[in-house]
Amino acid sequence: MPDMPQTPASAEASASPEAPETDAAARFDAKAAAWDTSPHRRKLTADIIAAMDRAGVFREPVGDALDFGCGTGLLTLELSRRCQRVTGLDFSAGMLAALDAKIEAADLQNVATILADLAAGDPFPGRYDLVTSAMVLHHVPDLAPVLTRLFGALQKGGRLALADLDAEGGAFHDDNEGVHHFGFDRLELADTLAGLGFADIDAATAATIEKPAKCGTVRPFTVFLMTAKRP
Repeated sequence: MPDMPQTPASAEASASPEAPETDAAARFDAKAAAWDTSPHRRKLTADIIAAMDRAGVFREPVGDALDFGCGTGLLTLELSRRCQRVTGLDFSAGMLAALDAKIEAADLQNVATILADLAAGDPFPGRYDLVTSAMVLHHVPDLAPVLTRLFGALQKGGRLALADLDAEGGAFHDDNEGVHHFGFDRLELADTLAGLGFADIDAATAATIEKPAKCGTVRPFTVFLMTAKRP
């Protein structure tokens, strides 16, 4: 089990001494204050947690969890109710500041944060029993190196739980700046995970989001939950 970072500040220091701001991080920093006001994000979080329950992610006690791309911590805080310890990792200082404020306000002793950009190679401490992400992968330019790092972050027998959009052709986001994948083909993503060494790979629909597409009509977009295990 990993040692929990003692404070958000100490975790940030151990992850990256300066953690330089990128354009992508700046975009998310600017969105942080209003992020939680979106009703669909809160519903999506509840749907993803319910899908994890159905998939048996919490059937056995989870000691240490890592929430990759945690943002303001909507999923992180749900995990804190189901896991002994949880660490939220993100490359946006603004998003983590919002999560740190929630942690302090609720006096949560089992939640910590790390400022790090895995795609840029930033180090991060610990080995985990569960690694999660929600609606993060489509913002990652090159998936394989990041998924490889998440594989390495898992304890043997640890679980991976990834939630993201099914292939959608670029209609989901109003602005596709910073969107590197227009959703994913489940079989192709499963093949990628298998090639990296993951086993027991499974996927199911976790949620459906209905929103106006660019043409003006309301369109349903499905979100999958893909689970896997490090042998």
